[in-house]
Order: sequence, then C-alpha cells, then structure tokens
Amino acid sequence: MFNVDSAREAFAGLVLFSRVLEDGPAQAMARFLDSLQTGTEKASRYLDLARALYDQGPSAGPTGDAWQDYLLHRIVTDDQALAPGASTGGLPGAMAEAASFDLRRLRPLFDLTGPVCRTLTGLPGLPTWPGWTPAPARNPAMVPVQEVAEALAAARDWGEMVPRLVEHCRAAGIGIMGRFWFLRWDGQDLRGIAEPDDCDLDDLIGLASAKATVLRNTEQLVKGAPANNLLLYGSRGTGKSSLVRSLASRYGREGLRLVEVDHDAMARIPQLFHLLRRSPQRFIVFLDDLSFDPADPTYRAFKSVVEGTLEQRPANTLLYATSNRRSLVSQTPEVRLTSPESRESLDEGFSLADRFGLTVLFTTPDQEEYLAIVEGLAARRRLRVDSQKLREAALRWVVRNNPRSGRAARQFIDDLAGRLA
Repeated sequence: MFNVDSAREAFAGLVLFSRVLEDGPAQAMARFLDSLQTGTEKASRYLDLARALYDQGPSAGPTGDAWQDYLLHRIVTDDQALAPGASTGGLPGAMAEAASFDLRRLRPLFDLTGPVCRTLTGLPGLPTWPGWTPAPARNPAMVPVQEVAEALAAARDWGEMVPRLVEHCRAAGIGIMGRFWFLRWDGQDLRGIAEPDDCDLDDLIGLASAKATVLRNTEQLVKGAPANNLLLYGSRGTGKSSLVRSLASRYGREGLRLVEVDHDAMARIPQLFHLLRRSPQRFIVFLDDLSFDPADPTYRAFKSVVEGTLEQRPANTLLYATSNRRSLVSQTPEVRLTSPESRESLDEGFSLADRFGLTVLFTTPDQEEYLAIVEGLAARRRLRVDSQKLREAALRWVVRNNPRSGRAARQFIDDLAGRLA
C-alpha cells in the first residue's frame, strides 16, 4: 500500500541527495503529493507531473516507468552526494550514514509507479516506454549507469546500496565524467557528446604498427604509468582521427575520457587542465587536424601549453593531435620563396611537433593494402559479394572518387552495403 506521508518526507529534509529533487519533474511530484494530502487540485497537479515527465523524455533506467527511471537516473548521476567517496574510495562514517538516511527516505518515492498513480487519481497512468532501448545504444558511458540503476531498482533496502554507488562513482566518475566518455571543450564549458562519432578499433584494418604504438601509450596512461603526448600525422583519410576516437570506447570502462578541443579554444587549454586535474579519471585531450599559420595568435598560446608553463600538465592527462603535415606551422607562398624565412618557419613547426614525445606516421596504402581494407570491411559487414567483383568495383571507386585510403574504403563499403540493401 502506497504511503503518501512517507513519500512526502523525502522533500522535507535530505542531507546529501537534496539536489536529486530540485528540478522540474521532482518539483511537480512534490506538488502532486501535496494535492493528495489536501484533496484539492489533484487532477491538475497530476497532469502537470505527467507533462513534466513527457518533456523530460526517457531516462536511462531499467523499469520503463517514467517516474521510476527518472528518479534512479537522478540518484546515480548526482554530481554532489557521493563526490568525496569517488576520490577517496569511501565515504567517512558520518557521510555514509547521511547517504544511507537519504536513500531510505527516497525509496518510498520509487514506489509511486504509473499504476499506483492511476489508482490514486483515476486518470491515465504516467508515461511508460515499454521495450525502450535506452541511451547506452548511442552513448556507451551510460552502460555502467544502467547497470547500477538496475541494482538500485532491485534492492529492498536502499540504505545498504551506498558502497555500490560510491564504487560506481569512483570507477565511472561523477557528473558529466560519469555520463559521457566523449566530451568537448569550447573554452568555457566541458560538454558531453551524447551520440559520439566513434569508431570500432577492429574496423581500422591495416594499421598494425600505428595501433600498437597508440594502444601501448594509451594503456600506460590508463594504468597511471608515465606516457607521452602523441602526434599522429600523414596522408588524409588514413585513419588518424578514427584511431583516436576509438580509444574512448575501448578504455572507457577503465576510466579513459576523450576531450575534443575546438581550435578557437586552444588558448584556454590551461583552464581545461585545471578542471581535469581534480578528477580520478584519465583524459586524452584531442586536437584534430592541427595546423597553424605563423601569424595565428592561437599558435603562441598553444606552444606554451605543449612546451610547458609554470603550471604542470596534469598527470592524468595527455595531448593527442592529428595533422596532415609533420611541420605543424604552415608556410605562406611569400615565405616559401624566401629561403631563410622558409627554413625558420619549418624549424618552428618541427620544434613544436617534437614536443609531442611520440610521433606516429600514417602512409597512403598501396593497391593491395587498400583492397585488403575493403575485403576486411566487407567481411565485418557480412556482405555477400564475389571477391573478384568486389576488388574490381573497389578499384573503380577510387578512380572516380577519392584516392586510395582507409576512408575511401569505408565510403565504398557504405555505398555497396546501401545498394545491396
């Protein structure tokens, strides 16, 4: 039997989880519970709650019930309550008791399901999303959130779930770090990428040497061992960016996060470092298609970041950059015609590149390497095509479209898969 008074107690005094009940759906729920107690405006308050949940949309949760999954999501992803335990591995005694107290107060709210609301009001039930495939299908960081939400939903005593929630926060991160493995820094804010353009590492065929170097260096970072900043350079379309983007999905469970930096935000990377330094997670700050004009004011600011300033780069952070050129400073036509200036510009660019510690070269595949990529991708897509016809069509593709590269191979396979479908 649902108890309205027990549910209302959660709004009367939470210690650590107070922010869980601060936003729209929770406040609409508080007003609805008040109306149940007073017997006035019950229908309108209930409809306000239903609208708030519809506007909120599905939250990552195991029940399919809008209110229950919303509440679970708010608890598991709370930025404040369990933050001290995320960095130390456990909450101090008094805080652990406060967390248990809050969770036990929140548990009666979880019992207010759609069918219960329908019984209390005689109105249609709250939103449900039966068979809904939640965010993990698009955002892999939500898989651990989903798992701990399932454990919380199944628990009879939420007060006993504090160690599990603390361990989740320690391993997966809190706040935005726990909800996203792919992030973007715009110079002001760190934003999560809900539907990342990532790549399956196994789709990157024919890059054995490059993958070995990048994975080894990344695993050293993930394990907390010394590692180097990394420059990946070479011909366009050869898989440089795709390889970096594959790392977050590969090592996200182990605490790796990929932070892409807008070109205009490079001067504010030190501010980003300040944010990342405080997190137990490991970070790759990703600079895609890196190249500077000598007169670009961003160049000087970025050079100081790579070469080092008074503030040391965080031990949990590395810079990974991709570029189509070994010298990261471009030359104007006028400079190319003047030998001393040309040499100085080249030296400047190479000097900046040398600061990355490790350099990985990506070369244009020859014909057989290109065809091996095509055949490998076709096999992974399970495309039933005669091998000889596949090779002939792949060669015609690069004559008519882009030159040989891993990107051209993927574009060809996408086109072929579409036509076969």
